Amino acid sequence: MTAVIAAIEAAAAAALGLAIAVVPALVLWAVTFGLAAEPSAVFAGGAAVWSLGHFAPLTFTLTPELALSFGLPAEAFTVVLSLAPLGLTLLTALLAVRAGWRLGTRGGVGAAGVLGGALGFGAAAGVVAAVIAQLLVWPPVLAGVVAGLVYGVPAGLSYLVRAARDEHPWWRSTVRALQRALEQVGAPGVAALPGRAAEVLRLAAGALAGLLGLSGLALAIALFGGYGEITALTQHLQLDPLGSLLLFGAQLVLLPVALLWGLAWLTGAGFAVGAGTSVTPFETLLGPLPALPLFGAIPQGWGAFGALAPTLVVLVGIAVAVLLGQRAETRRSSWAVALGSAAGAAVLAGLVVTGLAALATGSIGPDRLAEAGPAPWLVGGLAAAELGAGLLLGTAASRVDAARVRELLPEGLPAAWGGEREGHTADAQETVPLEGLAPVSTATDLADAAPEPDEVHAEVSELPRVGVWPADEGGLELAPADPDLALAHLDPAAGVPADSAEDSTPEHELTYEHETVPVEPVEPVEPVELGDPYDQEAAGEPEEEDHSVSGGPEDDANVEEAALAAYAWDENATGEVTPPETGRRPGWRLRGPGR
Repeated sequence: MTAVIAAIEAAAAAALGLAIAVVPALVLWAVTFGLAAEPSAVFAGGAAVWSLGHFAPLTFTLTPELALSFGLPAEAFTVVLSLAPLGLTLLTALLAVRAGWRLGTRGGVGAAGVLGGALGFGAAAGVVAAVIAQLLVWPPVLAGVVAGLVYGVPAGLSYLVRAARDEHPWWRSTVRALQRALEQVGAPGVAALPGRAAEVLRLAAGALAGLLGLSGLALAIALFGGYGEITALTQHLQLDPLGSLLLFGAQLVLLPVALLWGLAWLTGAGFAVGAGTSVTPFETLLGPLPALPLFGAIPQGWGAFGALAPTLVVLVGIAVAVLLGQRAETRRSSWAVALGSAAGAAVLAGLVVTGLAALATGSIGPDRLAEAGPAPWLVGGLAAAELGAGLLLGTAASRVDAARVRELLPEGLPAAWGGEREGHTADAQETVPLEGLAPVSTATDLADAAPEPDEVHAEVSELPRVGVWPADEGGLELAPADPDLALAHLDPAAGVPADSAEDSTPEHELTYEHETVPVEPVEPVEPVELGDPYDQEAAGEPEEEDHSVSGGPEDDANVEEAALAAYAWDENATGEVTPPETGRRPGWRLRGPGR
C-alpha cells in the first residue's frame, strides 16, 4: 500500500512538471498563432522540453532559413539538443526529496515507498516519451528509466538521511553488520566509523553549500555587470509581451545551468560555449553565439588576476572547516583523524561537483554548438584540490590552541602581543622569598601549609585572592591587581616590612574580590618563639607565650611560618575553618598580635 500511494504521488509530481512546460506552449499557440497549429504538435513541443529536463536528448530538423539565422549554410540540418533545462530537473528533485523525507518516518516500510515512487515517475515519463517518440533520440523505455532515476535517487538519499538521523532499527543493524564485516578483514577504527563518516559528510555538505553559495554570488554579479548587454540582446529579438514572458521562463529554467557554469569558472577550469571556445577567469575566447540574452552575462577574463577566483574557493574551504571545527567531538579527535576527515570530505565534494558538471554539459545547437559546458572531471578535480587545501588549513587553524602558543613564546613577547602567558603577566612582579619551605601554587595550599602561629604583619597595597605562582627560588611570586602597586618585601629577621620599619601605624586596606576590608593599625612586634598550638589545645593546658626578644637568626624559620599563617583563616578546635568573629567582611586579613 505504501508503494502504491508513493507511485501515485510521483505520477502527480510528473504531471505538475509537465504542466509547467506545456501550459506556456498552449498559451502561445492560442494567443500568438491563433490556434493555427495542430494541438498535438503544441503538446509535443512542451512535452519534449519536459523530457529534455529529465535528460532525454531531442532531435529535430532545422529549415534552411533557421540554419541561415545560426550562421550556417542555407540547408536543412539535423540537430541534437541535449543540454537539460535544469530548472525542471530541480523541481522534480525537490518534490522527490520531500517525499523521501516523509517516507523516512515509516521506518523500513518507507523503502517500498521510495521504490514505488521511482517506478511511478518512470512510468509517467515513459508514457510521455511514447507520445513524442519522433522527437527523442532514445527509445521511450530508456527515457522512462532515466526519468525514474531522476526522481528515485533524490528520494532515496533523503530517506537514508532521515533514517540515519532518527536511528531506525534497520539502520542500526545495517551499520553493525558493516562494522562486523570490517572487523573480520582487520580494518582499524571500526568502532568510530559512524562518527567519522558523519563528520566527513558534514564537512562535504558544508563545502558544497559554501561553493554553491559563492557561485550564486558570482552569477548575480555577472548578471548585474552584463545588464546592458542582456538588455540589448533582448531588444534585438523584438518580442511581444507574451514572447518576452516566455523567453524569461526559458531563461529561468536555464538558470541552474548558469549557476554550475559559474562554479566551473570559479575553480579555474571554465566552460565552453561551442567547440574551440573557452571561458575561464584568465581569458575568454568566444565565437558566434545564439541570441539568448543570458549569454550577455558571460564575463571577460581577468588576466593575471584570474587566480583570485580559485583563491576564493580555498577561502570557502577554510571558512567551512573553521566553523564546523568548533564542535567538541571534532576538537577531541586526533590530528590524523581530523586531517583525514577533511581530505575525505574534499574528495567526496569533488565527486559531487563532477556529477553536477556532467549534468550541465550537452549540445545546444548544430555544428560547433554541439559542445557546451564544462569538462566534468577537470572541474571536479580542481574543486577537490582547492576545497581540500582550504579544509586542511581550516582544520589545522581550528585545532591550534592560542594559549599554548603564547606559552611557548619567549618571555619578552607576550606583552608585545597584548596577551599574557599562563602563570605569568607582562607587568612587574616581586618575589617573597621563603627559604626552607616547599613552593605552593594556590592560596588554599598556602593556608594549609603550616600550623597557626603568632602573627607577623606586612604592609601591602592590594592582594588579589588569585595570582600566586611558584617562584624560581623557592618563594612565592605574587602579582598585584594594579601594576602600579607593588608588594613589599618581608624582612624575616625584623618581622616588619623592610620599607616601613620606622612607621607602620597608618591605616591600611586589603582588597578581596573588589571588596575593601579595613585593617586596624597595629604596633610592630618582635619575633617570638612558637610552641605547638595543636598539642596545647589537645591537652587543654594552654601555656603562656614567651614574648621575650630573641631577634637572632635562629628564629628565621618561625618568622617564615608566621608569614605563611598570616594569610590563613582562624581554625576552631574541631579544625573547621570559620571567619573571624568581628564585624569585618569575610576574606583574607592581617591578624594582630595576640589573636
